[in-house]
Amino acid sequence: FSFSILLMKSTRSLHNAVLGLLGGLASWTLMQSGFHAFDALSVTGLSGLNIIWLNKFIFEGALVGLGLGMVLQARVSLWYHYELVHILSKMFIGAFIGAILGLICFSIGELLQVWLVLPALSRIASWTLLGLLLVGTTELFHSRSGFLRPRIISGGIGGAIGGGIFELLLLYQMTGPDHLLGLILVGFSISLFVGITENRATSFALRVVSGKQEGQIFLLDQNRFTLGYGSQNDFILKGYAEVCDLHANILKKGKEVIIENADEGGEVLVNYRLVDQQSMKKGDVIKIGTALLQYYEI
Repeated sequence: FSFSILLMKSTRSLHNAVLGLLGGLASWTLMQSGFHAFDALSVTGLSGLNIIWLNKFIFEGALVGLGLGMVLQARVSLWYHYELVHILSKMFIGAFIGAILGLICFSIGELLQVWLVLPALSRIASWTLLGLLLVGTTELFHSRSGFLRPRIISGGIGGAIGGGIFELLLLYQMTGPDHLLGLILVGFSISLFVGITENRATSFALRVVSGKQEGQIFLLDQNRFTLGYGSQNDFILKGYAEVCDLHANILKKGKEVIIENADEGGEVLVNYRLVDQQSMKKGDVIKIGTALLQYYEI
């Protein structure tokens, strides 16, 4: 079974990387649509459009941030196949925050150019900041993860490397039509490095062994992990009786993993013994309502 978990970790890294590619593609599509819209509106002579065109780089940043933020914010929900409404709400939040961050980061890059910093370096700085802040804001929604700093740093590294690749492609005129290839590779780089960091932090897992979700594996990559049927939980159990909205918490303290009951109206059993709080060992069977799960160490 350890091989299955290792395979799942590798698959998750690939999943994150593919989402990054799609985020880059979404950014490119938004840029094309945005600039075509401005071309159409400029014919009308609306005031203010010339100012926006003068800051084309900043406008690009907003659209790039929108595309990447949308997929990064929703990556966990997509991985665990949560309900469509939940996924769309995450994507909307990510798109909104990403657009603001893209605007800020690329504005800083524009200011660096004013301060006589080389254009290539200022653009790489913009990508680095965008990677840092995009991952940082997604982690704000998972502040209990306990891996805030490593993930944010990995986003910055991915942004810097992706930005460097973008500049090399730009130098040799290989970025594709309207920088399509460059944008895709930046998104890929940020998501890939975040995925690698998450895998390094994951050494425990829960596997559902009964009912509707049988066979599903949940990688415990946070210091605090919630279980229940509510959509705000990290681990959502659907289709099981006697499961509370927030039923249990899983806490990682050093090398010890503890499960605790989070609802007086619900029961948590470890190896079929009722517990309020219990340190788990490899192979333990956990009963949450009618759902059975097994705990593994990788």
